Amino acid sequence: MKPLRFLAVLAALFACCAGVARADVATIVDDGSQPWDGGAAMTTPIEALAGRIASGIAGRPVSVRCEGDADWPALTDPSFLGFVSFYGDRPVDFAELSPWVCRTLESFALAGAKPTKCARTVRVRRTVTRLVRRRRIRVTTYVRLAGPPGPCFVAGRQLAGDQPFWDGYFADAEAIQTLAHESIHLQGDAVEADAECYGMQAAASVAQQLGDTADDARAIAQYYATLLYPQRRTQSPAYWSPACRPGGALDLTPGDGVWP
Repeated sequence: MKPLRFLAVLAALFACCAGVARADVATIVDDGSQPWDGGAAMTTPIEALAGRIASGIAGRPVSVRCEGDADWPALTDPSFLGFVSFYGDRPVDFAELSPWVCRTLESFALAGAKPTKCARTVRVRRTVTRLVRRRRIRVTTYVRLAGPPGPCFVAGRQLAGDQPFWDGYFADAEAIQTLAHESIHLQGDAVEADAECYGMQAAASVAQQLGDTADDARAIAQYYATLLYPQRRTQSPAYWSPACRPGGALDLTPGDGVWP
């Protein structure tokens, strides 16, 4: 069953982030703490921000806990990126995120200029007058000039950027998707394939709330959906569904031309 409450929440999230275009912004202040400092007695800046984002997706007050390198293996499989515990069909009120995910989210939120833009060129039409055999002739040419930076993933293609850049882009996409995924579990859906697909459709909103611009946020969500999600089919089948596609049963807004 499609989560009707989440449909309303998702619409509200995009409404709150739409409107006047803005530049990248840092959404937390660096207070010198590690993402997990203080344990349960203290909420770090990235935990507070992630908790607000998760609450918006879950449609109820929830929190996010970052765990340190020494604690994470004692809680779960060290390779896991995050989890939410369920008692029967009811989730607890908090998500646990791995040290790697929390460090990546913190770095992204702290950045005043997000690592999601690439150099772009634009095709410019120029008309010049030339003297040919004592006659003036107007000639039109096209040149490529440096334009303003833009999204790095467009129309299914990776644009400028070397391998280290794309390694970082991959990390940011994975961390953003993890927060979105676990937030869907907090909404009450225990099915991994559902959480992965619904979370993917909330990923652009998560990126914006972490301070990314709308166009770059959409691009990073499309990068995940285009290049990373298909790998789930063979690498972790429980997280993949044939219904997770434009117009599929897990498409929250079928027919709108937007995916994810």
